[in-house]
Amino acid sequence: MLTIAAIACLWYFTRKEHVEHPLKGLELTLIRETEDGFIVKDAEYQKIMKICDTAKNKDITKIPLDSVRNYIASIPWAIYTDANITLDEILVVNIAECQPIMRIYNKEGRSVYLDDDGRIYPTRSNYTMHLLIASGNIDFKTLKGKSASIYDSEYSKSDLPKIFKVMKSIQNNSYSNCCVKQVYYDGKNFELVMNNVDLKVILGDDQDVDEKLMNMKYFFEQMQGSPDLKNYSKISFNFVNQVVCTKNKTKK
Repeated sequence: MLTIAAIACLWYFTRKEHVEHPLKGLELTLIRETEDGFIVKDAEYQKIMKICDTAKNKDITKIPLDSVRNYIASIPWAIYTDANITLDEILVVNIAECQPIMRIYNKEGRSVYLDDDGRIYPTRSNYTMHLLIASGNIDFKTLKGKSASIYDSEYSKSDLPKIFKVMKSIQNNSYSNCCVKQVYYDGKNFELVMNNVDLKVILGDDQDVDEKLMNMKYFFEQMQGSPDLKNYSKISFNFVNQVVCTKNKTKK
């Protein structure tokens, strides 16, 4: 009985010594592939410290850990977060940032980023990613301070799922991934802006996109270096079983 009482007493004083200490510091780790990103580390550090209010909260039990967790989870570009206080009275916070693969502009000129899983992220004025871009007569609502998904009811019936599917196919094709720098959608058909040819490349609608891209790859590989390309103003791959070439109008 004496041993149990001694252990309980030791636990009490150890815990008392721990919880009555003030927070000694904050270790914030931002996980991402690049040095710069959407999340500004110094700004988030200050916001978390403000939530902790260490000037007022003098011991560990007063630190609003749940408030910290709720705040970092609300950061729209964060895909994983956690926050815990160590036995050394250090608040350890980890935030993993999203990795978008494309940027899409709606018909009003506002844009969002999408990642590989179709998650939608808002833009940030102080940071721009250089990714494959889509623009044109694209209808969807932009985000304000939150993330979403193309599968959410608000976006599932918009143009975003269709645009996402086509752009994913472009990125998954070895040729178009290297040669297509922008996608334009007129509300019905897709036009590709290429970085290796100066002419209109029409992909057509969003049906059989993978086959159309393979046809495009084969066509341009066969025509590589050919002066005949200069005779065309437009190449259409809208039909899976044929390539339609439109010649330049000759000047009289």
